[in-house]
Amino acid sequence: MLALAGAVAAPATWAQQSPSPSGASAQAQEPPPVLPPVLVTAPTPLPELLPRSSVPGALDILTPRDIRDLQPRVLPDAMEHLTGVTLSNEQGTPYQPDLTLRGFVASPVTGLPQGISVFLDGVRLNEPTVEEVNFDLIPLDDIESVEVIRGTSVLFGRNTLGAALSLTTRRGQDVLELVPELSYGSFGLQNYTLRVGGSAKPFDYYIGARYTDDGGWRDDSSARIGRVFSKVGIRIGDLDATVSYQYTNNNIKEPGSLPASEVSRDPTANFTPGDFFKPVLNMGVINASYALSEQIKLEANAFVRSLSVDQFNVNLSGPNTELFNNSVTTGGRLQASHRGSIFGFDNTLVVGAEYTWSHVSSRTFVDDPDEGQEIDADLTDTQQSVGAYIQNTITLLKDFAGKGSSLILTTAGRWDYLRHDIDDLLGGPSGGVFTYNRFDPKVGINFNLNENVGFYFSYGESFRAPAFLELTCAGPGAVCPGLQAGVAPDPPLQAVVARTYEIGAYTHPFPWLDVSAALYRTDVSNDIYSVSPTGTVGLFFQNVGSTRRQGAEFNATARWDKMLEAYLNYAYTDATFQQQFVLGTSLPPGTETVPAGSSLPMIPKQRINFGAALHPWPWLTLSLGATYVSSQFFRGDEANTQRPLPSYWVVNAGLSARWRGLEVFANINNLLDNKYETFGTFAPNPTLPGSPVVPFVTPAPPINVVGGLRYVF
Repeated sequence: MLALAGAVAAPATWAQQSPSPSGASAQAQEPPPVLPPVLVTAPTPLPELLPRSSVPGALDILTPRDIRDLQPRVLPDAMEHLTGVTLSNEQGTPYQPDLTLRGFVASPVTGLPQGISVFLDGVRLNEPTVEEVNFDLIPLDDIESVEVIRGTSVLFGRNTLGAALSLTTRRGQDVLELVPELSYGSFGLQNYTLRVGGSAKPFDYYIGARYTDDGGWRDDSSARIGRVFSKVGIRIGDLDATVSYQYTNNNIKEPGSLPASEVSRDPTANFTPGDFFKPVLNMGVINASYALSEQIKLEANAFVRSLSVDQFNVNLSGPNTELFNNSVTTGGRLQASHRGSIFGFDNTLVVGAEYTWSHVSSRTFVDDPDEGQEIDADLTDTQQSVGAYIQNTITLLKDFAGKGSSLILTTAGRWDYLRHDIDDLLGGPSGGVFTYNRFDPKVGINFNLNENVGFYFSYGESFRAPAFLELTCAGPGAVCPGLQAGVAPDPPLQAVVARTYEIGAYTHPFPWLDVSAALYRTDVSNDIYSVSPTGTVGLFFQNVGSTRRQGAEFNATARWDKMLEAYLNYAYTDATFQQQFVLGTSLPPGTETVPAGSSLPMIPKQRINFGAALHPWPWLTLSLGATYVSSQFFRGDEANTQRPLPSYWVVNAGLSARWRGLEVFANINNLLDNKYETFGTFAPNPTLPGSPVVPFVTPAPPINVVGGLRYVF
């Protein structure tokens, strides 16, 4: 991934409406403008604009041009240059990374303590199996904006412990858009995309298609991505509505991690060839808004999402497993907003409710050398979730300390209810009904000295209920080989609760400079952790008491004389266990005592991003970006007794040249060809005598190039 100066467009607490530096580089006649002081965001699940000065939290916004110029494979690639965002790669494929932010994770990997919620056009993308996020299913080429709302959020609801990602897809505009694009890269990478959009008033339309064939840089690590996204909209008077449909059919090989000794000998090796992930997605969404008056607006959505997954896992320490997960989810949301005044005070009120129904089936087959595949687990889970929320933002004081000064109070609350009805179709003990509910509050204050200097403070709570596969793999007697379900616990796992305090500042001292900073602390109770005891092939889940994530974030972005753009951001993240407890581990003797104060694994304490983009002529952009990630403890070393994963630097560069509607681009990733690893764990190595437990790591790709062209008709 190329860390372009697109990062300038989205500082940690300064989300702007104007084109980003990286986006401006795509325009031949328009050099980048100076940074504007007026900024807005959309902090609710369905769009409702508020001024930046009224949002008591840290925000980032990415535009289509930010995303396009980075040439990302998946959403986390486009976010990696943002403050504090770190990627790791347990699966060994660039299409399934783990993303961490503020010590919380969004990942496609079952077993991680998910704490970031992801929404597409108001629809939750966290899967009902274990709240995982399949980034390869997100239609990144067709995204209009990506909003990163840091901290707990009562508006986005459950699972928003560390952040929420809200994605909005494109729609057709008045001007006809026809953009074919092709690119080729190292290791046999081929990308073909096409975007078509326009309008025939009162209707508008958009279609996007992608086909990717990636040979992969490691053995048996190819990937095929096929996707079509379409949207039809209508605007009549005060009514604005869209209907969209997405079909995705992928086939991704998963080379996984390697013994550390093997990485030093041959980093392209695949220790478990044959692992694959084959998802098929069908998703339809309806969104509509209607302005009842200048002050009152109604917004609603409804959706149906069907996902079928075939996942094969090669196990050197036991039988191979193949998992078939099928889920159907449907539901909707209704939201009303009022913008006006109460007793002479400017006020914005948002009220909403949602309902979601999901049915998940999970079947696991185990390879038997004599009988072939035998079914080992066959379970279903019918889930029902209800949520209701309210948020009010009122300007208590205005122009009290000079023009543009204000004191703004935000109060919010949300109630969530979730019910699991699990059935074991093989007649085993894994069935049961589990219910969770909670009310979460939030309060925030914005103190703005003027239009260019502001401060904020907020306190909020959020929770995550245990997921389907967590509930059925919840104890030493319910270890789950591969990803299958085991035995439902009695008593069940407890819900995770997060309480976040945050204080921040943002300033726009000069037309060419933005600076922002934030301090936060999130105290988490009943964190759910996966456990992999020595000598087993699988895992189980348990509550681990109290944990804490706290840290600092800083961001500065600048543009000089329409010729040069630069950015610098830094994040310090301290994620620790707050109570001593005993945890199962792959390391002998199979359990470890984790002292209070131990660091959570795979979370670096420090991360730095900086870069610049030079425009020597309006038609040419040269860019360079660098990232530093500090050391991280291996997963499975929660007691912090083993040598950590080393820190690393990575440098990326890019070039873009334009002539009329034609643009030619090239990105060089890992420019200095650094050798480093992004993930580490411990596991038995059955190829060695006695199958000793050894460190396993996932190597990062060597230097590689992606180049191509696009034409805007």
